[in-house]
Amino acid sequence: MLSSSLYINHVKKFVENRNVEHLNFGFLGVDETKKGDNHIAEESCHEAENQNNKEKKNTRTEDNKSDKMKVDEVRTKVSANCRIVKIKEEYVEISKWNSIKDAKINDKIINTLIKRFNFKTFLPCQSSILEYSLLNKNGSNSLLSGDIYIEVPTGLGKTLSYIIAILDYFLYKEEDSFFCLILTATEELVIQILDVLKTFNIPKLKCDKIEINKYNTNIYFDDIIDNDHIFKSLNILVTTTSKFEILFYNNENLFKNLKFLVLDEVDKILSSSSCNINDLVNCLTTIVEKHQNSDKNLYKTRYYLQKIFSSATLCKASDKLMSLNLYRPIFFYYIPKCVNNEEFYMFTPSKKRKIIHLIELIRNISNKENLSMIIFCNQEDTIHLLFRYLTVYFSYTKDVNYNIGKYNRSLSSVKRKQILKKFLGQKVNILLCTDHISRGLDTVNVNYIVNYDMPANYNVLTHRIGRLSRHNGRRGTIYHFLKKMEKAIMMKSAKRRYVKTVQMLKFKIKKLEEIKSNLKHLKPLIKDAIVKENMEIIKRNKFYSYDELEKLNNA
Repeated sequence: MLSSSLYINHVKKFVENRNVEHLNFGFLGVDETKKGDNHIAEESCHEAENQNNKEKKNTRTEDNKSDKMKVDEVRTKVSANCRIVKIKEEYVEISKWNSIKDAKINDKIINTLIKRFNFKTFLPCQSSILEYSLLNKNGSNSLLSGDIYIEVPTGLGKTLSYIIAILDYFLYKEEDSFFCLILTATEELVIQILDVLKTFNIPKLKCDKIEINKYNTNIYFDDIIDNDHIFKSLNILVTTTSKFEILFYNNENLFKNLKFLVLDEVDKILSSSSCNINDLVNCLTTIVEKHQNSDKNLYKTRYYLQKIFSSATLCKASDKLMSLNLYRPIFFYYIPKCVNNEEFYMFTPSKKRKIIHLIELIRNISNKENLSMIIFCNQEDTIHLLFRYLTVYFSYTKDVNYNIGKYNRSLSSVKRKQILKKFLGQKVNILLCTDHISRGLDTVNVNYIVNYDMPANYNVLTHRIGRLSRHNGRRGTIYHFLKKMEKAIMMKSAKRRYVKTVQMLKFKIKKLEEIKSNLKHLKPLIKDAIVKENMEIIKRNKFYSYDELEKLNNA
């Protein structure tokens, strides 16, 4: 239970530091334009000061315009009465958090972040959200607590911002029940979230995912039934919505002690899942409320089911979340002050021209030793074709020995994990993939993104580019291969990401002609290799160099 002094301190801080709009839970976090006269003796200094003030005023006006647009969007698409918090540029040293913040974090978590994750500071997203989410361990007694929406660009620490709060709650309460459910869109994200949880190495904490063969199943309806014995030892379940739906409807009683429900990449869940997320969330809320209102809990501290919805493009999916039963919702959003990445585009109307330009682009990269590039394609067939062309081309020219990998559905789950591990460990320089890994996955070393095929939706493009935004201090580069009609998608994404300039890129004709000539020579060999794959003479997912294919062709 929240102590009186801490509670009063929070209320005092809340009242003193916020204007009238803030007291009615309106728009939290936007600075008002300050007015004041400056009296400077020297005329030159006066002019410089005026120019500086003018620039600051223009920046504030632009910021306020962006903020007003976001507030209107939240009010119309999410909730008319939720609190809105603009995340400020605050980087708090992890080691100093407990000495300067009222909402404390368990020392074990602090030490793990510093020693095992090698983090020194909390990112703005984490600093702001943790001040609210950490209060959940005090039940419903905090004025600032409530369900949370997080709309923050990909790669800026959303996952840790809720994981820290969940683990802190576990350690504070010495929880021994099944108290947390994390739902996400893909198995890859499930594995990644579990890896982060396990890295903290919290004693007695049991985390798991749903593996159907572990559970008792109704053979007629494919429902999971009677699994109380498994969940007695489980604290946190991480799974996809499709697997969870199989478990849920015959095991409602398992979820009565839930304290946290997280939907990570909620827009992707809504677009790809067939289940009704609103019904699922509202049903879980009702189960928890019913248990809280039971006679045996009458004199205990009241808790609500803390719901957290996270995505880089949350407002785009939020109209499907309007009917949710939420407790004092808070919407966090973050607009980055600066963009470190460089961005280029080129018009490539034909498939042949795209391959030629891609090869020249890769050849032109100066820092080849630290190259870490993701090439996004829309189709898996395109991935495979590019894999053959690039591996054969560079083994033929012997310019540089690139390690090229592909990540697609035709690979087994074991192979997909292996290729991703190699890429993250920089044993693979270039990864060809679809949008299956455009969300959430930690790709901290990526310094180049190539949109070989443009997606139909600008939100998908935003998630792809998010693979660069990892606050790792490096400058990333993005390349877009466009047809003229696709430029609008690129520009809309750029506007949403507050990117002002995307430069057009052109290559020297002589270099392109040289590549074209080489490809003309290699094309019959590559076509023959694909025929052999279809006949199962050679393996589809295996690397074959130019020399190996020549030898096979002459055998």
